[in-house]
Amino acid sequence: MDNAKDWFGYDSLAFFGRVNASISHELKNVMAIISETAGLLGDLSELARGGKSIDPEMLTSSTDSIIEEIQRGFTTIRQMNRFAHSVDTPVASVDLMEILDLVCNLSGYLSFAGKTNLHAGAGTAAMAQTCPFILQAILYQAMVHIFQNTGPRAKLDISVQSNTESNWRICFSGFSFKELEVFSDDRVNHMAASIGVSIRWNRTSDCLEIDVPISFGFAQGNGAAG
Repeated sequence: MDNAKDWFGYDSLAFFGRVNASISHELKNVMAIISETAGLLGDLSELARGGKSIDPEMLTSSTDSIIEEIQRGFTTIRQMNRFAHSVDTPVASVDLMEILDLVCNLSGYLSFAGKTNLHAGAGTAAMAQTCPFILQAILYQAMVHIFQNTGPRAKLDISVQSNTESNWRICFSGFSFKELEVFSDDRVNHMAASIGVSIRWNRTSDCLEIDVPISFGFAQGNGAAG
């Protein structure tokens, strides 16, 4: 690539839009529940004004529900902010566990997503010099593809391992390889190649392996891949 801005082309914008759509849908659900519960409290208030006895537990349950949804909304907004700021710096030193934690949270907003178990490898933190936004896009699309083919009952295990002195290996397992179609199409392969990431299926262990360089060659000044 000639310039780091090339990373934020159509495919990146499509990914950004897709994630924001899922986040906005989650926030819409939060607001809908708050609105319905507030309406119920309003109805209970009208009944109380009319002299009808109201069970205090109904009031407590309703207010607890509103508080719970507000906290859920705040959590969603925090994840949205984390994701939004991932485009601030084209190339950065990142902790792969933090990247995966964010991707797991973002994929959790999808209706067809299953459960994820994230495991850290033994030893030092899995740090890598890369483009955080593009790496998130690759990992997110891998998770979406797996869940689309295995369904919401899937339990996906994700681990970060020290593969060689020059790269980390992120392993997606817990599903049957036979249930999946090929994940990495030309679009994903192009994004992966731009930051030196390699993707392959390990048929022996039914594991999707994504190798991330500890430090990819980036040109000085503009962050372009060398």
